[in-house]
Amino acid sequence: MDNNLIHVLEPSGPPESDVLDRNLRAIRQQGFEVDYTPCSADAKTRLEIQGIEIRLGALQSALDSNSRYLLSARGGYGASELLSRLDWDALAKEVPRVLIGFSDVSALQSALYARLRWPSLHAPMPGSSLWQGGEDVRALLDLLRSDRPWTGSINLAPVSKTPELKCQGRLFGGCLSVLSNLVGTPDLPSDLSGHILFFEDTGESAPRLLRYWRQWLDSGLLKGVSAVVFGRFTEMGSMTEADSWAVTELAARTPCPVFSSRDFGHVTPNLPLAIGAQAEIRHDRLLWNLDL
Repeated sequence: MDNNLIHVLEPSGPPESDVLDRNLRAIRQQGFEVDYTPCSADAKTRLEIQGIEIRLGALQSALDSNSRYLLSARGGYGASELLSRLDWDALAKEVPRVLIGFSDVSALQSALYARLRWPSLHAPMPGSSLWQGGEDVRALLDLLRSDRPWTGSINLAPVSKTPELKCQGRLFGGCLSVLSNLVGTPDLPSDLSGHILFFEDTGESAPRLLRYWRQWLDSGLLKGVSAVVFGRFTEMGSMTEADSWAVTELAARTPCPVFSSRDFGHVTPNLPLAIGAQAEIRHDRLLWNLDL
């Protein structure tokens, strides 16, 4: 398994081609070998059955590659269409890969964790203009070139009353709307007790965010959860000009300590968070540690 090779794939929507080309050149200049074959389907075709098969073949090829790191070019829509078509029995015999991305890619990351306990990184994607070479990109590339265990952290602010003792647990989360659509399927863990959860989203109004959260509450998925961290909720529409109101209302319904962070989401910075990592919250920081 080559830890210096990054396999770039397109499990969801099309990347911004000029942006992707520029960023892949920058990654190569950092000393990484990049394996990338553009998807042959356009945005519309990707949503059709033919496009699903094309994207599935590319994903399976990535999972069969010699690369330990699979970097999604961009989000969009379509990753959830691939989950029931993967050969999970065969994947269970493979060496775990680390899937990097966020947004729609949260569906794949959740399934890999729920079914195989493979770790992944909620982190920037090079086919999006949000990849700007800032502290989040530097943190991601530093992780990929470093020895294990990996470590990371983000700043927090308490939203609800927090316990005096530190919160600990496995880290799991991603895009709230994407993960909510997996509730009740094998692609989302059915038991998240002992976990610290993190969520972010974009383009979702406050009422829709509350609807998603009601599903998490009523399904029992928050039972035994150590803490919840809400990142940025952007482009929420005209009902509220900021995400702070929505986060306050989400926290008021949540039966465990709740924190907010400006360090991740469909924004810059979007600092890496490792799904499957051991994490703890101490004062105003979430610290995570992942031993691959």
